[in-house]
Amino acid sequence: MRNWRDYMRAAEALWLLVVFGFAQRFIPIAWWSGFLGCNARIPKHWQGVKTVTTMQRLSVIEECAVAIAIRRACRRLPFQPTCLAQASAGQIMLRLRGRSGVVVIGMRLDPISTDKKWEAHAWLLGKCGAITGGENAYGFTPTNVFEVPGGLSADDILLNEND
Repeated sequence: MRNWRDYMRAAEALWLLVVFGFAQRFIPIAWWSGFLGCNARIPKHWQGVKTVTTMQRLSVIEECAVAIAIRRACRRLPFQPTCLAQASAGQIMLRLRGRSGVVVIGMRLDPISTDKKWEAHAWLLGKCGAITGGENAYGFTPTNVFEVPGGLSADDILLNEND
């Protein structure tokens, strides 16, 4: 870490990851999903698309700083925070900086399971790419999108680099 701001962002991310990890485990999501934004419609150009490669090009300074802080905080925790906790923490950190992201929750059939179990994954998209969870979004079909009113819209984001 370079300076005290890096330490503060990592500490903020760590605290939020613990809070949202606890909330996800013990509190129904309907009670705290408002922190993610409002449930929005899935854009037409996303419908039926399985995520192949979610963009990883972070050029907005705040988005890059949040992504780095979340990665650093995850390495320092004694447990692995869930993808939803990471996306939630990232969304709050962006909102505190006057920005917003789009939280996407996707589903896919477990490729290893023989009894057709479904897997879920959440990732946070910013203006220029994935902030959290994008590298693990391969093959997931978006089922829920959360946007902050007046903030970044899912319509403005291309889901795949090939789009």
